[in-house]
Amino acid sequence: MVQPNIRIFPLPYISPSKYAELEQKLQLLAKEKKTSITYDFGNQYFEITGRSQQSCDDTSKIIERNLLPHLTTKTVDEYKFQGTFEDFESILSSVNTSPSVSTTPASTPEVTRIKGRPLDLKKLNETNKATSTDESAPAGAYYYDETESDEPESDSDEEFVETFTFAKNVKDPREVLTGLPVNNTKPVDYLRVIGNDTNTECSLIDRRVKIVGTSSDAVKEALSRFRNLQTIFKRRRRDTRYVACVHYPTEAPEFVLYFCNLERYAQKAYVDVLGEPSAPLHVLLPVFKDKSGELAKPKDLLDPVQPNPTQQWLQRQQQQHQMPQEPSLSLDERMRMASLEHKKQAFGNINAGMAPDYQPLWGENKNYVMYPSAQSSTRTQPPAPRNGAPVPPMPKELVEEFPSLPTAAPRVAPKTSNTRRVMRLTNQKASAAVASPVSQSKILREYNFHNIKTALEEGLEGVRGFKGDIKFSAKIGKVLWNHIEPAVQKKFWTYTDLNDRLMSNNKAKPVFNNVTTFSDEIMDRMSSILPPAHSRKVSFEIYANARNQPSLPYQPVVMYMKNQGVVELTKIVTSTNKITEIEWVSLDRKFDFQFLLQTEEKTRMDVKPFNTFINKVAVDPKTRQITFNNVPDFLEVNYILSKQTTTYRIVFPIVAEITRVEKLPLVQQRDSYGYEKMLGDTGKGQIWYEFEVFYSTNDSIFKENQNLQVGKLASWTSESIFAGTQDNDPLVDYIRCLLMMVEKFESALSN
Repeated sequence: MVQPNIRIFPLPYISPSKYAELEQKLQLLAKEKKTSITYDFGNQYFEITGRSQQSCDDTSKIIERNLLPHLTTKTVDEYKFQGTFEDFESILSSVNTSPSVSTTPASTPEVTRIKGRPLDLKKLNETNKATSTDESAPAGAYYYDETESDEPESDSDEEFVETFTFAKNVKDPREVLTGLPVNNTKPVDYLRVIGNDTNTECSLIDRRVKIVGTSSDAVKEALSRFRNLQTIFKRRRRDTRYVACVHYPTEAPEFVLYFCNLERYAQKAYVDVLGEPSAPLHVLLPVFKDKSGELAKPKDLLDPVQPNPTQQWLQRQQQQHQMPQEPSLSLDERMRMASLEHKKQAFGNINAGMAPDYQPLWGENKNYVMYPSAQSSTRTQPPAPRNGAPVPPMPKELVEEFPSLPTAAPRVAPKTSNTRRVMRLTNQKASAAVASPVSQSKILREYNFHNIKTALEEGLEGVRGFKGDIKFSAKIGKVLWNHIEPAVQKKFWTYTDLNDRLMSNNKAKPVFNNVTTFSDEIMDRMSSILPPAHSRKVSFEIYANARNQPSLPYQPVVMYMKNQGVVELTKIVTSTNKITEIEWVSLDRKFDFQFLLQTEEKTRMDVKPFNTFINKVAVDPKTRQITFNNVPDFLEVNYILSKQTTTYRIVFPIVAEITRVEKLPLVQQRDSYGYEKMLGDTGKGQIWYEFEVFYSTNDSIFKENQNLQVGKLASWTSESIFAGTQDNDPLVDYIRCLLMMVEKFESALSN
């Protein structure tokens, strides 16, 4: 690898005598910056070499800023002629003083020998010391005492070197050492930033970072930062982790789970979804056994709607009359068209191929399969008939209901002749007392708590080195499921199958609707169980595309603006990353909740085009209508959300917030001066409500990450966030409060 270097070509001509005047200061600068400075008199340039390019650049900046302007103003005249080349007098002097070639041999100097006693060097040194203190030393005098150059170097001149090697799964180390560009700005060079913060020299050599410094602590600090940067880079590329938890509110026997289509869900009126779903949505329902031991129909599952047979016949007749007559088609072609038409009608129809007067059972026309893991390991066998008669076969209805059960009678081993056996009985101790069976609800609670805590600890450790806003909250809504294949819907599943089999192998995915309700009446009933409101606030969220140069692509941003008498931006978010999502399903209840751990990357608010945009925003204090102008070629608004948030203090430190959200319709209009403006017409948009619950002490903990240095980790840990006593666990209290709210919502909406 080429050694880091840089060359500086000065404008004035520097002769050896002139360089001798500057050499002492240049060597001091080289010693301070850990570089080497030389001068080429033939080509007239400074050459700076060092261990890192950063130190060479810093040295060159000092020379260009301090030395070269001084030489230029002192030596070069205003016409840039005099002083930029070697003058004629210096050339003549160098020629005259050069030794001439002589043919005569050099004469040897005569040696004079003096007789006498030798000099006493000790007495001579004492005399020189006495005279040096009284008289000023003449120029060129020789000192016998210790000089500045003889002093031992201090400990600060000692160098410490460390090397950090990137892991093999890091393809390009430069991706780790380059920060993400924020709002189309220049990417940050972490190699230079860490070197400046720790006062070390850091250079990248192949897949290694060489760290050189004069302090052992500084070098170790830089090494730790590079190690943290690699860890942050790896965790940044991970996908969102989803964890599903199932909870039944009361003590109940063992149950299995069934994916019910949202159209057949009895409580569909309480499930609201923003926009049209891309795939059919499903809801989890519990399935219990009845008194006879068979799986009973869930109470929230509606029967499929059976169309009227007469109406079906009339529709088919109308379709036949509307079809164009094509007598030229052959019989094979007409049969092929008929089969294609039959497939179109049967696609997605759960009742295809059934007689019109046939009434199916609740389990999707009996085409589901009981998953073996959900079946009991022991089954009650019917009593064997007497006289050695064969066991009667299983009824046909039961075979169709559970096709996974065996249909043939089990083989019976042939009887052996009765022979007498003698057995010796020994004294045995009484068996220990049989332990009471563990509650099914307790097992489920421990399983859910383990999954939640493991996922949150992993997510929190992954964001310790993140610089920006970290948000951990819970929201009331409904957990839905998509990408449910027909083979999955036909089976029953246990709660352990959700995370271990369905979400990993079958790609089933939980989808939270992010909306509590569209109804004002439902939200009024839900808020009636809460204590009096503590505070209220109004704000706007402006979703736009922005850039700071016309040649760069647009990037999505969210501008948060408060409306408390002053129109100003509070923050600008450039990207939001979901780290961990925990979907908590409350079976047989109208509402579920979701835990969400996410991060937000922010950018400056006092730069263009954001300061230009906010200067042209106006809000009517009475109607709350907002007017604004887009910044041509720099910022375009997509939509605006108006939020009215009411805060409730439940129990310290748990706080609930009910937010009324309205998506404002944007209308183009002209003001009194004829200029075009955009109007966000408050009161005429789509409205919905969001119910969020926060653990307020986490906000002060996560504030440390807003001013975090590059490569540093926050002082908090996942253990410190969830730390508590045996009787007071923050995470348990958080979950218990949410479950209590879900139960109170159920009773308030059922009355």
